[in-house]
Amino acid sequence: MAADNFKDWLEELKNRINIVDVVEGYVSLNRKGGKYWACCPFHHEKTPSFSVDETGMYYCFGCHKGGDVISFVQDIEHTDFMGAVSILAAKAGMTVPEFSKKEGGTGISKRKRDRLYSLMREAASFYHKSLVGDAGKAARDYLENRGISRPTLTSFGLGFAPGNALIDRLRDMGYSNDEMLDAGVAGTSKSGRLYDVLGGRLIVPIINNLKQVIAFGGRVLEKGEQPKYRNTKETVIFDKSRELFGQHTIKKAMIEGAVDSVIMVEGYMDVISLYQAGIKNCMASMGTALTVQQARLLKRYADKVYISYDGDFAGQKATMRGLDILYGEGLSVKVVSVPGGKDPDEYVREFGKRGYMDLLSQAKPLFEYKLDKLAENYDLNVAEDRGAYAVEAVKVLYELKNPAQVEAYMDYISAKADIPKPVLVKQYAQGSEAEARPIPRLELTRKTGKYYNAMRFVLYSLFGGQEGVEERDLSQYITDGDHKAIYVEYCRLKSFKEPDLDDLQAMAEQYPEVEEIFREGKRVTEEQAPQVFADCMRSLEREKNRREIIALTKQIDGEKDPVKRDLLLAHYAELTAKNKK
Repeated sequence: MAADNFKDWLEELKNRINIVDVVEGYVSLNRKGGKYWACCPFHHEKTPSFSVDETGMYYCFGCHKGGDVISFVQDIEHTDFMGAVSILAAKAGMTVPEFSKKEGGTGISKRKRDRLYSLMREAASFYHKSLVGDAGKAARDYLENRGISRPTLTSFGLGFAPGNALIDRLRDMGYSNDEMLDAGVAGTSKSGRLYDVLGGRLIVPIINNLKQVIAFGGRVLEKGEQPKYRNTKETVIFDKSRELFGQHTIKKAMIEGAVDSVIMVEGYMDVISLYQAGIKNCMASMGTALTVQQARLLKRYADKVYISYDGDFAGQKATMRGLDILYGEGLSVKVVSVPGGKDPDEYVREFGKRGYMDLLSQAKPLFEYKLDKLAENYDLNVAEDRGAYAVEAVKVLYELKNPAQVEAYMDYISAKADIPKPVLVKQYAQGSEAEARPIPRLELTRKTGKYYNAMRFVLYSLFGGQEGVEERDLSQYITDGDHKAIYVEYCRLKSFKEPDLDDLQAMAEQYPEVEEIFREGKRVTEEQAPQVFADCMRSLEREKNRREIIALTKQIDGEKDPVKRDLLLAHYAELTAKNKK
């Protein structure tokens, strides 16, 4: 579908949808004056400060979230733009149009996707009815022995796969063999016969953030059977690396009350048992390998994460990998250590909610956990081991993004290894593999963050002659004094010559930022440069919009004129929508 036609379709969708009706599906609204008011669904409050206007906008005077009906659904359902559009289209009885694909492009039609979603929904319903019926007695006994109640069973849509009965059921409903194979619920035997790949297992539906069943996990009921867990294969509607288990239950918990953190666990039963105990802010990575895509999805729900993987060796290795990924995506991370090699499921069943919450309260910040785990490899009562530990511990600090944290953890290592801090600072300055690392890295004045990294690379590209850079007016993005001075000098030089990297280097003595600009520029290859430059410009645009949003928020709070306030809200919605793209 052409972009212009999609715009028209989108306008029709907005015209058909009443934002008051949509919001009222999540919170109770009361009309006062010309607006509707409620306690904000995005933060905890006792006095209503969340307003909805029938013109199609919402705004919270407490947490300052605001926008149109699409951005509301994005925020409340923790989904992306097209996910919100799909939800609203279903409410309006409209069909989301398919986008035209470039010639030779891959992908499947929306109709085929919808058929697979429908098939998975029917399969989940069949499995669940089988569990609560006569065929599911052994599975129900298994769940009862693990303390899983009927309400919890229903909340997760648990089921049972009775032999190959699903195959016949889906055929009766008109689904083809190819569709069952494409959905991953069926396999083909050597004789060519279709069979249920999860036959005889307890079934756990995997549900995405739009409440669509996209896959199934199956657990054996008898001890000793292998593999203990089996998932349906990855399909066009299920990419394991991009999904998290428990999204539908955590979204419900967020609507019912404030959820400021997420507990990440490994498996389905960890989430289910913690939920059963009353701990409902949990999700699972469905295995030990947490991915960047999962971390980004997780960030839609909270900025603070407790990672609580199994206490066995494999779980500890997974914890380390997960820590690095989560930290790299800007999440605040703490680690819950489950004693005795137990997994969260076992621990909460043995010690209950209070016991597990005690573990949560003792969770260690990411780098404290890393340094403590490293110390387990050394005898810190022996001088040689203390020295070896200190060398390796200092290397861990190179991963830190904040110089103030480096300073704090220097004190931590010094106390733990009983080695004077100046010695550790000297070791840090030497760097790993004997590369020179200047001590100024520890100074609290070093500027860090996405803005600085992006602007540094853009300035490097400017002097380096990157194609298309000189056409941009960077002055609207610059907030740092050194960056401004360097850009002004570039513009001056540009008036009579083509500036180059030698001109940038000539400013090094006057502006310390020049060294940082070269460091940022040299880490990118020539092939990578165009894409990195485009990414940096998007970061700078988002940062500019963020500053405007902050300024607008203050204006909105102080504006008494309702007409002017609505104009400001409209501009606010436009900027917030841009920053979500």
